[in-house]
Order: sequence, then C-alpha cells, then structure tokens
Amino acid sequence: MNTVPELFISAVNAFSDSEAVIEDARRVTYAGLGRLVNKFSSYLTSLGIGPGDRVLILLPNSIEFVTAFFGVASVGAVSVPVSTAFKKQEIQFYIDHSGATLVLTDGVFAELLKDSASESAAPIRVVKGGSADWHKCEDSASDTAVIDPEDEVIYLYSTGSTGKPKRVARTHKNLIALADNHTRTVGWDENDRVLFTVPISHTYGLGNFISSIKIGAAIVTQGEFNRRKVLEQIEKESVTVFPAVPVMLDALSRTRLEYPGDLSSLKLVISAGAPLPEPTFRSFHSKFGIYPRQLYGSTETGVISINLGGSIEKRFGSVGRPVKNVDVRVLDDKGGEVISGEVGEITVKSPSMTRGYYGLPEETSEVFKNGYYFTGDLGRIDPDGYIYIVGRKKLFINISGNKVDPGEVENVLTSHPLVSEAAVLGMNDEKGNELVKAVLVTEGEVKTGEIIEYCRDRLAGYKVPRIIEFTDELPRSPSGKVLRERLK
Repeated sequence: MNTVPELFISAVNAFSDSEAVIEDARRVTYAGLGRLVNKFSSYLTSLGIGPGDRVLILLPNSIEFVTAFFGVASVGAVSVPVSTAFKKQEIQFYIDHSGATLVLTDGVFAELLKDSASESAAPIRVVKGGSADWHKCEDSASDTAVIDPEDEVIYLYSTGSTGKPKRVARTHKNLIALADNHTRTVGWDENDRVLFTVPISHTYGLGNFISSIKIGAAIVTQGEFNRRKVLEQIEKESVTVFPAVPVMLDALSRTRLEYPGDLSSLKLVISAGAPLPEPTFRSFHSKFGIYPRQLYGSTETGVISINLGGSIEKRFGSVGRPVKNVDVRVLDDKGGEVISGEVGEITVKSPSMTRGYYGLPEETSEVFKNGYYFTGDLGRIDPDGYIYIVGRKKLFINISGNKVDPGEVENVLTSHPLVSEAAVLGMNDEKGNELVKAVLVTEGEVKTGEIIEYCRDRLAGYKVPRIIEFTDELPRSPSGKVLRERLK
C-alpha cells in the first residue's frame, strides 16, 4: 500500500467484521466504516471537492472525524484538521492560510463561524449532528481518485517563531511510513483497542490513529478528557492502549475511586507531548499497576521514539529508542556528532517527515539540513541507545503537549487598546508543569481579569496566560531584545 486510501481499503477488507470506531453508544465495524467513507466521498464530490482541494475539519474525536478524514483522502483532497479548543479568530487564520475551500464541522461551530464563511469564501457544512445530510449520498466506491504517493494528504501546523503557526504538509507516502514505523515498533494487532482522549487533529493523536487503522485495532473515542469516563471506558471496552499527556495521567492518579476498577486489559500507557514528571510516573503505577511509557515526536516528523525497554523504573525519564526506520543523532553547535552521553541538539531523519514549511524558505533551511530535521530540543543518548530530552533551544512553551508560541500570545495582548508592550514566557508550577506568564506595560489602569477575558475570546484556553504581571518597562539588551530570563 502506498496511499492513505489504499491503507484504509486494506484494513476494511482484512478486518471487515471487527469494530473500527466506538463513540459512546455508537459503534461501527470496518465494513460499516468503509460504507460511510464511500458515502462521504460521494458527498464531497457532489460539493465539487477533488484532488488538491483543502478541506478544514473542525470536529471532535468521533465517527464523523474518522469518516471525514478518509473521505477527504479518498477524493485526493487535503485534510486540514484543527483543534476544537480554538476560538473563532484562530480558526479563521487556519481557513485563510490553508486556502480551505470547505469547512466540515458540527452545529455549534457552524453557528460560531457563520460570519466567517462570507469572509473566507469557504462554505461551512454540518456533518455531525441532526442536520447532517451526507448519509443520503450513495455508497459509491468508484469515486476514489487516482493518487500519487507524493501527493499531499494533510496540513498540520507547527508552532511558529513570528507569532503565526507554520504549515506542515505531509504526503501519503509520509503517513504510510509513519504507520509502518510505529506499528512495527510497538507490535499492535487487530485485537488491540485504543482509547483516544488526545485529539486526533494533533500530530500525536494522528500518529496513533493512522497506526490503529493500519492494523485493524478498535478506536475508542472521547470528545474531551473526562477522567472518570476514561476509567469507565477502559474497563467497559477492555482498552489495551491509552495514549495520554502527563496532565491527564496526573489527574487520573489523583482520582478517588469508589471501587477498584478493573484496568487489567491495559498493556500500554503512552505519555507524550511534555516531560513526564517522576511523581506522576510513580503515582500512576501505584494506583493502576502499570507504568506509563514516554513517546517522542514532532509535527514535522511524526513519531520519533518510544520507551518500550525493560528496567522502566530506572529509565522512566527516557523517551526510548528510535522507532523503525528513524535515525536520531545528537549534534554539537558546529554540526558534529557528540559522543555517547553528551548533550547536544536532537536531529532526526525519517521517511515520515515533511519537506519543509510552506512559504518560509529561510525557516525551512534553518531546521532542515542534509536530510535531517533539527528539532531545537537538547538531549543525549546513553550507551544503550536510549534518548533523554534535557531542555530546548527554542522559546516555545509546552502546555500538556500543546506548544504555545510566545509571539502569538504577545500579538493578541498588544492588540488590547491599553497594552503597549507584552512579553510572554513559560513558568513551572510546583509540580514542574509549564504555565503561560505574561508581563505587560500598559498605558492606563487595566485589571488582570479583563486581560484574561480578552485573551479567552481570542485564544485557545491553553494559550491564555495563567500569570499576569504589570511593569513600567521590560528589561532589554543593548540591541533591544527583551531579556525574558529576568522576568522569571
């Protein structure tokens, strides 16, 4: 198989009677999902969507998200999945920047975006909920387009350095390689059942999603994280794999249980997106009898490594060894490879990685060199090949696996009529989790609550500053650069 539709059709044929997606009381087999995707492809064709068109998918983890993704791929179009945590202004950016000609969503977001539709000229179609009418289309498998493996199939967005996210295009060949690298490493099969509380629209969720489909696993969806529902679903659906972020694992480990739930089906708990604190690692095991395993990846490359080795109690801080077909090297400032155990910049070569950033040749040339992606993460590799991330060279703030660009938040803050200057940085709380902090220079009296509400209307919740301070002036270097370290 060389394309995403071929991967999907192969799974439908091989696992037709097995459950494919479970969404609360709704359940669909692979054969049923195949019929839904055929109907959705016909629906898209009736709307004039074809090869190369960009389709923005604004849906929670659900049967409709899965159907839309494979339906878009089947007609040769490009999916642009975006987080349902985003606000109107952010969503509008993705519509405009991606050149989306269609937005697929539910009734709630359709109402939110109804004014944006005329601004962007991208029609909005409700595909989840009572008003969705795509089910009436014919089940026409012949609508699958002729697709080249090098064709683009998805646009993801990576944190930018200028206040705007960077478009990352991945081809069919990239996603097929990602699924192959991942599944050959973790050893999943059709008997696995994977719980998705992390959004499939995010690169972390996407990698696990594509891999699950490839091997015929059942995808158990949860629209948003609810710790009690997570525990209920693991037990009820005999979930075997649970991809999560550290804050979820921490919340679960602190959940009071009325009775000892049966989580014996779990064989792999994955932690990614942010460093896993040792207290969370140990308390999760103490409560549920299983250790979380760290995974490392990026929007630009997909999954890079996962810690599946023995002696996990001693190596809990490692993100593991590289997955199949992925080469990881640690380089010094001069571009030379460091000796084992020394710290340098993590660089990655993978058949699943993007060619670069759309419209940003300088930024592309800075981080894509000699076939490797320079991650900006600082790390080391021990004599047994295990990777440890020890810091990062970039300013990005890591909020439970979501990367926050300080420049983007600063742009929103300085658009407030009373804020003349803003500096945004990351701060650690008592548990070691990062928070967004903003230091403001204002031209009049403004209250903290007003600033927070202003940001909430314009930014996803995880980007909103949790700590706000006011100052008469920002500390700067002789060249005028804000000295962020002094603001901590």
